[in-house]
Amino acid sequence: MFDRFGALRGTLIVRTGLTVALLLAVAMPGLAQVTMPPRGSPLRSAILEGVRPMVVAETGAPVEFVVHEMRVVDDWAFVLLSPQRPGGAAIDYRYTRYGVAVAEGFFDNQVSALLRRAPNGWLVFEYNLGATDVPWVAWGDYHPVPMQVFPGN
Repeated sequence: MFDRFGALRGTLIVRTGLTVALLLAVAMPGLAQVTMPPRGSPLRSAILEGVRPMVVAETGAPVEFVVHEMRVVDDWAFVLLSPQRPGGAAIDYRYTRYGVAVAEGFFDNQVSALLRRAPNGWLVFEYNLGATDVPWVAWGDYHPVPMQVFPGN
């Protein structure tokens, strides 16, 4: 009789432990899953379309992106992109607000952005074009974003 109750107690302990572990994995944002949308996926296209109008406004003409990093966690996305003209031509920044920075060597042709999914698409919460450092290191201090969305986390 003791063996039967001992086995039952052991089964309940294991089941309870598994249930608690599952609940913690679902409830804790620190355990969020990072996804990297593949080329051609609707998610990847939607995120890029969220960033595109800002880059077009700053560069004055249509752009396409070389994607270096795209990380999605829940409703948040982070991107690191190199904009270029359709077909792969380089953007001439001389006649933009970045002209002096480019001439002095203080410009990196990369866009970093933090976006959040909204009913109408992806909204840009943070954006940077041309930084020669990593502007996103402080973005998590200003927004309730899972830190795994950023590179290195």
